[in-house]
Amino acid sequence: MKKAVVFLCLAFVFILSGCVFNANIDTYQDDVDMTPRQISISEQTPLVDVIEQVKGAVVGIMAVTSNGYSIGSGVAIRDGGYILTNHHVIENSNSITVYLADQTTTKAKLLWQDSAMDLAVIKSEKDLPYLVCSSRDVSVGEDVIAIGTPLSLDFKNTVTKGIISAKNRTVGVQNLGGYTTYMQNLIQHDASINSGNSGGPLLSLNGEILGINTLKASDAEGIGFAIPISVGETVIENLSNDEDFSQGYLGIFAVDVDMARFEDDSILQKSGAYVYAVDSKVSSSLKRGDIIVKINENDINDALDFRLAMYKMKAKDKAILQVLRNGEIVDIQCEALEKV
Repeated sequence: MKKAVVFLCLAFVFILSGCVFNANIDTYQDDVDMTPRQISISEQTPLVDVIEQVKGAVVGIMAVTSNGYSIGSGVAIRDGGYILTNHHVIENSNSITVYLADQTTTKAKLLWQDSAMDLAVIKSEKDLPYLVCSSRDVSVGEDVIAIGTPLSLDFKNTVTKGIISAKNRTVGVQNLGGYTTYMQNLIQHDASINSGNSGGPLLSLNGEILGINTLKASDAEGIGFAIPISVGETVIENLSNDEDFSQGYLGIFAVDVDMARFEDDSILQKSGAYVYAVDSKVSSSLKRGDIIVKINENDINDALDFRLAMYKMKAKDKAILQVLRNGEIVDIQCEALEKV
């Protein structure tokens, strides 16, 4: 008998009616170095020292909405208080409070969000120490640590350890409306994560960010997923240069060709981003079944490459897409619209 695996987003959502929140939680001061700086740690540093050094960059988040609040996690990855978290942590929020490792709090504002990738960028009113984003490919079997705020703010900076179990996972997530969306190119790992860990970092043993924790399997143990950090790093690069950055939009939903092959086994191409759907208001030249292999001379090997290329584009930027269509390469010029 086949059994469906259900995946849970990790924000811990509360309804305010009938629920008491202790606003004075952790009012004592903790001895944590919160000096704004890049935290860079050598590979020889003992793990206990790594954890002590990185925790100043990891935050708890409470996002208040019109009918409740959610508890999640975040991590600072750039000077100026730029914090990366999950979209579902801050979705529809009226106010965002950041809980710091020294037991103080500060407010934050939302700068950017993407529901499809489940990422968001908030900016703290207080400058924070921040972590290095890893630029290397992760390896299956390497040790990792997860830091976050499982269950409640009482458990800020909870640390768990595991290994990377697999790479480039695609996970179907059932939303509240009953429809399924797909998250691609995820890092699978077995470090324990729970509700409230959403938005917290998955780290290497020398404290570099490998990914942002976002999902876990609800009916299994040790199956968690993180979004590769390269996506968030690209977005924050744009925002730190220009907070009014207007992200470009080509109206293309693309998936890995391996995923598309499940529906169409005639696909022979081994790499590229398969065009699964197109917003006709944006592009009339592309169509389902096209495989994007280059954007502005940059190779596109999978859907992650495609999304990274999109995150670098501003509204009104022009892009030349090399597309494989019916066995032939076709050049298509597009102009990005402002994403709304």
